[in-house]
Formats: sequence, C-alpha cells, structure tokens
Amino acid sequence: MKQIALLSLLTMSLLTACGGASDDLDTTLIPPPPTQAGGQTTSTGQQATDAPLVAPTTTTAALATLPPSPTAAPPTEAPTLIPTLTEEASPEASPSVEASPTIAISPTPSPELFVPGQQDGGTLSAGGAKAYLVDAQRFQPLILFVEPTNELNVTLAAYTGDQTGQTTPEGVMPSATADNALAGRPEILVLSPEADGLNTLVIRAVAGEGSFAARLFDLTTPASGVVIQQPDALAAGEEKTYSVTSRGTRPIIAVADPTDQSDIALDILATDGTLLTTANYSGPGGVETAYVLPLGTTDYTVRVREANGGSANYQILVIALE
Repeated sequence: MKQIALLSLLTMSLLTACGGASDDLDTTLIPPPPTQAGGQTTSTGQQATDAPLVAPTTTTAALATLPPSPTAAPPTEAPTLIPTLTEEASPEASPSVEASPTIAISPTPSPELFVPGQQDGGTLSAGGAKAYLVDAQRFQPLILFVEPTNELNVTLAAYTGDQTGQTTPEGVMPSATADNALAGRPEILVLSPEADGLNTLVIRAVAGEGSFAARLFDLTTPASGVVIQQPDALAAGEEKTYSVTSRGTRPIIAVADPTDQSDIALDILATDGTLLTTANYSGPGGVETAYVLPLGTTDYTVRVREANGGSANYQILVIALE
C-alpha cells in the first residue's frame, strides 16, 4: 500500500509542475483512450477525428499460429440405409398374391373309326342295325364285305357325314347301297367318295336273326387275306388274268378300279375256263367288284378287260379270305 501511495504522490507532483503544459507531453507515454468508429465522443468529452492508433495485426502470422483443422477421412463404404416402415408400406399391408388354379381341359375325344384292314362283328335281328364311321378320301374306293350266318338277311348303305347317332337316317339319301344276296349270303358294298371326309356305313337286318362278320378294305392298305394288290394297265384289245386259290370254302373277292375313264369289265373263271361271275355295271371310270363262294379249296382265274376293247389303267385287288 505504501508503494501505491508513494506513486500517487509522485504523479500529482508532476502534474502540478507541468501546469497547463499538458498539451506538450509526449503522447506516446500514455496512449489515448480507445475511440469508437463513427466519430463518437470519447470519455474526455472531445470528439475523435483521427484514426485510432492501434497496431495492425498480421493475418498471415496469426493464421500461421493456428493449429491445422483435422480433415475428415472420406468414407470407404457406402452407408447402409435402413428404411423406415410406415403404416402404408408395412409388410402386413401388402396382401400376398395367390396363383390362380390351373383348370385342366379334357380334349374332345375323336370318334372311333372303322379303318381299312380292320374287321368287326356282332348279332342282329330283323330291324336292327350297326353303324361304322369311316374317314374317306376323294375317289379312293372303300370296300365293305359282310358275311351273315344262319338266315340273317342284311342290306348295306353308305351315308355322307357322321350319321352314327341314327342307323336309319331320316331325310338323308344314301350315297351307295347293296342288297343283292339271299338270306345267309354275303353282301359287298363299294363306296367311291367324291370328297374327303367322314362317311357312315350301315349294316341293317331286313329279315332273320344271326351273327355277322364285317371287313373293310381299300386298294392300297395291306390286310389279312390280300393276295394281289397292284396297279396295272391294258393295251387296246388286251386282257390280263390273275391266278388265286381259295382257303377252303372261304370267299374269293376281286376288285378293279380304273384310274382313267376306261370301262373295266371283271370276270372270275373256273380252272376249265367256265365263267362263274362277271361285273360290268359301273360304266366308264367306275369300280367293278365280284366274289365267289367255293365248295372247297379251288383255283380260280380273275380276268380284267376293257369292255369296249380300248386301253385302260387300273388298280387290281384280289382277296382270298381266311
């Protein structure tokens, strides 16, 4: 405290000795009070007009003393985002889609066809009938041969289209018929279709009762009993013969189909040359058929000729039923 008091006295002495010469004092000894920008009044009541004597600060030096800011290392992997589920997007809000059941569609069954080389049978009484559906080809003859037993008398008919739902179609005219034999004797029907498509063959009992056997042939399909099946030709005025032996008392069937507009005639001869049967009914371009019923194993000759002595091209079929 003594030192402070002594210093105060010394200061007052100096001020008194200087008197009003305070303006001559070196301003560097006591720095003036700081001023404020905008010419504000200082604490001594005088208005500051000069710039404050403040030592400039060196920015470079000041910055140099600052410690370097740490640099954040870049992330090495992409951040994993965890989505926030809202009520609208919650798993429970998304209904699961169920697969529609597969409905199996059964294909429409194709109608059962009676085809060349096939045989069938059954029993009929007067008024009864049996129908067979066939797939016919244009101008390709089908031969239906039916053998009845006992006193069964049958007639044969062919109808265009599928008529198997009614064996006696009403209002439908047959395209071919056969009603030539006596009771218990075979009937043979030839269908020469004019267009491709389904046809119906009907076996009808007109009298009697008994069983029957039905066989279907064409001119090219191999079948049981076929012994000759080939194309052939005649020169003008020429005849051709074919030899065949029956299998016991089983029938011999012969078919000749011209492939042009020739008028074919067909004969079956005994071994001594006796004419047993002949067929010349269909006219130019028409199929001819004939058959014989042997009394035992017998040799026969089948003869083909052109009725008017001209040339001919034809298909020959000879069958010895077993």
